[in-house]
Amino acid sequence: MTGLPTSTSETAQAVPASSAPKEGEAAAVAATSSKRLGQGGVLSQVELRKLRTQQEEFARNLEARLSVNLRLDFSFRLAGLQTIGFQKFVESAGTPLHFTLFKLDPLRGIALLEIPPSLGLNIVNRLLGGSGQSENSVRALTEIETALLDQVSNVILAEWAALWSVVQELKATTLGHEIDARFLNAISRETLLLEITFEVTLGEGRERFRIGLPYASFEPLIRRLTGDVNSKNGAPVAALMAKPHWNPQLDDVPVKLTAICHGLDLKVQALATLKVGDSLPVDAQRFHAVEIHLGTSAKFVGLLGTSEGRWAVQLTRKLEA
Repeated sequence: MTGLPTSTSETAQAVPASSAPKEGEAAAVAATSSKRLGQGGVLSQVELRKLRTQQEEFARNLEARLSVNLRLDFSFRLAGLQTIGFQKFVESAGTPLHFTLFKLDPLRGIALLEIPPSLGLNIVNRLLGGSGQSENSVRALTEIETALLDQVSNVILAEWAALWSVVQELKATTLGHEIDARFLNAISRETLLLEITFEVTLGEGRERFRIGLPYASFEPLIRRLTGDVNSKNGAPVAALMAKPHWNPQLDDVPVKLTAICHGLDLKVQALATLKVGDSLPVDAQRFHAVEIHLGTSAKFVGLLGTSEGRWAVQLTRKLEA
């Protein structure tokens, strides 16, 4: 199985000669890219450190989620983080290629998710009940296989967009797919991208996938991420980042709650003579102060009643820690 190069200096010519820019055009693109990299496209050490930490968290979350969803051991790790010209991003793609074009509302610009067909076919194989190792992993994906792979692509994009919620709410929307770099005309060849590369271990195979984002759109978010103040509500970003990130794998974990009604007094002598069928008087006011416990801790106070023919407690007050 083939992976993507880790450096922009390692390029595989995936763009046909007919679509390559002419010599003069290539020089203009190179000059523009160099100028942008020198003026604002290079990430500072602080920005790189913050982004690495954030993307490593994304890799851990995605690893847990896909391992559970596909019932197969996935291993994800951050393999690269850099700014790169769109032309070089495309040239360094494998052959055949598979790009998913997507938008992150409300940001401007089109971003790219590259999942090599070799990795995509293995994922599709697993989705269809296979072992996760496709017999023919060197061909392009069919339309049906692309639709199946989108189930995983959408999970990847949703998880990635959720990372930025501390500075900006983002919504990932898939726009389409492309298997031929010549038709990627929706993005200017001079666009500077933020390239994030992840290494994936699926079973015995090892592959890489990449996310390419328009740097000009994401630069303000990176500034907020590394700055002192979150522009959404004025709270320190460092304090927000320190909060634990909710693991969506826990959404469906059942939790046992206990409802306790206090106020029933009984002498020990009467307790010893209790038998099935006896009635015990209870103060009706106590049903307005039923405590809801999580483990040994009381969390809420509620009102005892019924709902759709079943006993229920309506929460009326939250107890302070």
